[in-house]
Amino acid sequence: MRKVFRKLSYKFTFGFIVLGLIISAVSGTIGYVKYKSTIEKQYNDNAYSIAAVAASYVDGDALEQYLETGTTDKAYDIMGKNLDKLRKNMGANYIYLAKLKGIELTYLYDADNPNDGYPPFQLGDTGKINPDFEKDALKILTIGERPNNYFYSHSQFGYNTSAIVPVYNREHQIVAIIGVEIAMSLIESTLREYIWVAVIFTTILIFLFVTLYLIYLNNKVISPLKLITQNAADFVKSNNQISDDILSVKTGDEIEKLANSLYKLEVDINQYINNLAKVTADKERIATELNVATQIQASMLPCIFPAFPDRAEFDVYATMLPAKEVGGDFYDFFLIGDTHLGVVIADVSGKGVPAALFMVIAKTLIKNHVQAGENPGDVFTNVNNQLCENNEADMFVTAWMGILEIKSGKITYVNAGHNPPLIEKANGGNEYLKSQPGFVLAGMENIIYHQNDIQLDSGDILFLYTDGVTEATNAQNELYGEGRLKNVLDQNLELPLERLLPEIKADIDIFVNGAEQADDITMLALKIR
Repeated sequence: MRKVFRKLSYKFTFGFIVLGLIISAVSGTIGYVKYKSTIEKQYNDNAYSIAAVAASYVDGDALEQYLETGTTDKAYDIMGKNLDKLRKNMGANYIYLAKLKGIELTYLYDADNPNDGYPPFQLGDTGKINPDFEKDALKILTIGERPNNYFYSHSQFGYNTSAIVPVYNREHQIVAIIGVEIAMSLIESTLREYIWVAVIFTTILIFLFVTLYLIYLNNKVISPLKLITQNAADFVKSNNQISDDILSVKTGDEIEKLANSLYKLEVDINQYINNLAKVTADKERIATELNVATQIQASMLPCIFPAFPDRAEFDVYATMLPAKEVGGDFYDFFLIGDTHLGVVIADVSGKGVPAALFMVIAKTLIKNHVQAGENPGDVFTNVNNQLCENNEADMFVTAWMGILEIKSGKITYVNAGHNPPLIEKANGGNEYLKSQPGFVLAGMENIIYHQNDIQLDSGDILFLYTDGVTEATNAQNELYGEGRLKNVLDQNLELPLERLLPEIKADIDIFVNGAEQADDITMLALKIR
């Protein structure tokens, strides 16, 4: 952990040094360029001032005569002395008088500089100006205007700034130029001194700034972060023991907020763990109780097959797969004496434990009323009124019940809002038993349920189911539907009941393709032998 914060300090130090160097380089460069241009301008302006004075010593009308004859006079000598004296007094390197054509020079006079080691140009000698100055020189020769650019040159004569001014005759025609060159050696040493002073001063400032700011960062950032990190590590190592040391972070900024947030997080984690332990214990207890409830519910539904091995007149098989641990669907079949068989399938609204409890009540009431000798219509009428009593949860039941007269195959049935069953005739496919369903059970008191009957022959199958079958959905929210149910029954006409119902469930599984189901899937099949 110390290495981490040490590296963080290094990163801050390195970052500030780099930033300081960049600032120093940028500011130094800007200062250097600005200072250099200012000094160069002053030198060049000074050169032009000297050139203007030199031009006042020159008689423009006599210059062409000097070139044509190659001879001089007393006025020429006086002009030369004045130019020599001006060069010496003003500290100029060179002052020359010449005729300019393009970049070609024809010297009229060259003030001698005994310090340069070169002899002065004589009348009629030729030379050239720097080609870079040709365009600006042409402007001087044509309109006599000083160019915006400054003339600077590095040559065998050194680093100089130049000034060129025109010489006019009495008709105000430009007949020659005066050139003045001033050495820039002083500016080079001055700039070197400036750079060294700027670098040293900036380095000292950067060092002081980095040192002071790192002390500040260590006190206000690194040390608090180290304390926060150490506190978090200790919290994990000490099995969530909370330390108040983190509350000592008082930076007045986001780091203090971070410390307070971490402290609150540690408190919340402890509370969460305590609550989670309690919730986990409660869930384990509930899971155990639900497992027991599942076993109890399963034991309440007939689940031993063949159900009536000593009765050759019929066969019955049923399955119930709850969507949760316990479900609201139920089925039932039972003998009523030796001559009748009752079959029931129902679906309680809702899921889970409340639906399972309501299912137990509804199943018990229906069976009791049937075994008391009531006909199907009366059974549902009486059970409906009993279920409506104290039904504060507003639950209801869809149900279909039939009583088979075993000897004749006649079934008397009643439907309380339930899905229509399918009848498979021995000589053909399956058809839905369409009849007007009554209202759901427990939905409203004093409902009169009417019964119907149908004749089943040897080989016929009555197939009952809940809406968990037809309303099974796939990932695209498509319903399995009554059409698919009829098709799978038609494709398996010869299967025994104990294989038929698993085949239907397998087809449903293929259709839903792993999509989670929200409803119980319950099926019951009765075959007349």
